[in-house]
Amino acid sequence: MLLFSPAALADEPTRLGLSAGTDFPMSLGVRGGLELPFRLRISTSLGLLPKPYVKVIDGFLRGISAYDDATGDLVVSSLQSSLIWRTHVGYRPFPKLGLYGDVGYGLVTLGGGATTAELVSALAKVQIPAADQGAGSRSLTAKSSLHMVDVEIGWEQVFESGLFLRGALGGAFTFAASTSIEPDFQPRAPQLFGRLTSAGETYLDDVYTSYVFVPVLTLGAGYLFSL
Repeated sequence: MLLFSPAALADEPTRLGLSAGTDFPMSLGVRGGLELPFRLRISTSLGLLPKPYVKVIDGFLRGISAYDDATGDLVVSSLQSSLIWRTHVGYRPFPKLGLYGDVGYGLVTLGGGATTAELVSALAKVQIPAADQGAGSRSLTAKSSLHMVDVEIGWEQVFESGLFLRGALGGAFTFAASTSIEPDFQPRAPQLFGRLTSAGETYLDDVYTSYVFVPVLTLGAGYLFSL
């Protein structure tokens, strides 16, 4: 996160910034950061990826034809209400300007929701076992964790009171993913049904690592402390 200082580089103290805001459409949350001597920056944030944000991400990816509508439905189900942890390192190159650049890691995890065996079967191209066809509810729970590289270029304006505003543009790019798809019922052919869910997991992980990149707009406000 952080900082602007009119002092000479050698005299710049370590500063702590605490803020709240949004990394749209990735998260709503809080951020804490340090700016060290030489204007080196370290920050970490924790937030929630609400379902409306997931739909914005999905709409963007459908809009650029990254995947079809059925895949989008599964993506929304597997990511909704996830927690987002992001940690960055960066640099503010000019002592009297708030311009900064950050790069780091983002983890999307602990979310997910309901989908159907029919949808997973159609996407993964694996049939529902005959024993489980027509067996009533075939609801599944899909949960995905994404590992992402984050980049951000922004500006922080600090006021004499210690309050500051931050705005930035950046992006998040998925480099690894792990998906779990589990039936919400007891399959009559567990081994065969496991092939279906495993194929669905592989399909969704491939979608994430191949297509899921997100432009990010950051807006935040907080308070700055000199240490």
